[in-house]
Amino acid sequence: MKRFLCMFLTLAVLFSLTACGNETADRVTFQATILDADESGFLVEPVAGSAELNSSDRIIIPMTAMESSPEPEVGDTLEIVYNGDIAESYPAQITTVYSIRVLEE
Repeated sequence: MKRFLCMFLTLAVLFSLTACGNETADRVTFQATILDADESGFLVEPVAGSAELNSSDRIIIPMTAMESSPEPEVGDTLEIVYNGDIAESYPAQITTVYSIRVLEE
């Protein structure tokens, strides 16, 4: 009986730790340079040292949640706040964007 209880508790702990690993941050912020822009969105390159570079060197950002800042142009640096999920494609894609603003022109 003790052996069964010990095995059950071990499995319960393992499953609870596995579930915690799937959580993502509520909001993630990163900076990126605009490589191309059109009416639907931006093709950006995350700045050096950005964690998003581990996913891709090119990311498509939809033109949603733009703050009333200067009109973004190719070469500008953006600050992008999103939900932390990056679609694994090439170029990668972020679909849930909370805000985008121009940092440097």
